[in-house]
Amino acid sequence: MSPAKVVVIGNCTLDIAFRVPRFPRPGETLLARDSTRDLGGKGANQAVAAARSGVPVSLAAAVGGDEIGNAVRARLAEEGVGLDHVATRAVPTDESIIYVTPEGENSIVSTHAAAASMDMTLVRPALAAAAAGDIVLMQGNLPHDLTLGCLEAARCGQAVTVLNPAPIQYGYGAVWPFVDCAILNEVESEDLTGSADPVAAAQRLLARGVRHVIVTLGARGALVAREDGATQAIPAVTVAAVDTTGAGDVFCGVFVAAMARGLQTEPAARAAARAATLSVTRHGTQSAFPNRAEIDRILDSVNVSAGDPERAPKEHEPRHVG
Repeated sequence: MSPAKVVVIGNCTLDIAFRVPRFPRPGETLLARDSTRDLGGKGANQAVAAARSGVPVSLAAAVGGDEIGNAVRARLAEEGVGLDHVATRAVPTDESIIYVTPEGENSIVSTHAAAASMDMTLVRPALAAAAAGDIVLMQGNLPHDLTLGCLEAARCGQAVTVLNPAPIQYGYGAVWPFVDCAILNEVESEDLTGSADPVAAAQRLLARGVRHVIVTLGARGALVAREDGATQAIPAVTVAAVDTTGAGDVFCGVFVAAMARGLQTEPAARAAARAATLSVTRHGTQSAFPNRAEIDRILDSVNVSAGDPERAPKEHEPRHVG
């Protein structure tokens, strides 16, 4: 069975990462051990992770008509990400400054003029190209009304909708009923629900209309909650983390690709967790992501433990919200 297509609607940035002994204090000048430049942005990151997982991927995003924008396009093309819906706007391409500590923790500041310039005129053709059963993946970088409009349109087209609401800019009360699967970390789940308990937070999101909720727990793995109220813990492999930048995006990209390849929610989350864990053992953003061969091995191992993946699509069949 051919995999479903993944349509990612999000942002692209140039990531400039500094390896620092610790996060700087206010007013302090800190010397970095070294720095790297890499393609980034949650939209581009998740699109690349999905493309490396062996499924057709297109990205709807905006870049500037500058040298950075040209470099972003070239890198995405190298990764096999479809660029038909990457628009050039009269703004600078977005950039991110990332501080990475020896423990692998990171702190990120990003510009978002290009992402903020996106509108339904830009993304509507990408959504129209998503057939029933394809997967539309979004993040929190875009304005509220655009996010809501995209998810509504995707649902009308019978696509599967997946939302990673990071960074959190606003409330998602009107958005949740159009989300088939929400993926968020522990901090984000608490911010959006008021509960520090991941299980309780997931249940609150289910009550607001989400069909499946995945709360990623870092070194503790992840929690999957289904609309019937059942929960499943996804364990993590213990590793020595050197850089957690982009790990959440690896999780999201590999998760939707695993679904597109026929896995159900829990085995797809298991594969995503393994891929994300592998990425934190390396420095950089997309340069740290697992390659196609590594992801294939992860998916093959999960397929064996999950049984027959051909039974998966019914679980992700989209539902309509009146």
